[in-house]
Amino acid sequence: MTEEEKQALRNSFSGKKVSEMTPEERELFDKEFQYSFSNKSKQKPAFAKSKMPSKPKDLTMGFLSRMNLIVKK
Repeated sequence: MTEEEKQALRNSFSGKKVSEMTPEERELFDKEFQYSFSNKSKQKPAFAKSKMPSKPKDLTMGFLSRMNLIVKK
């Protein structure tokens, strides 16, 4: 099949449902389309899970006291 014939088939099946394609169009479509149904995720997670600080209350209270936001009664 020449490149011109392939291009003509590509133009004819563009926008069609797979079920509406002729056998020739479907054969070319299947050769060129890369199916990727792998179980592995190829994307990296958006965030990394990290451990929480061992004493978050101490860190919070230290920050608040440095900012003079703690009201003593």
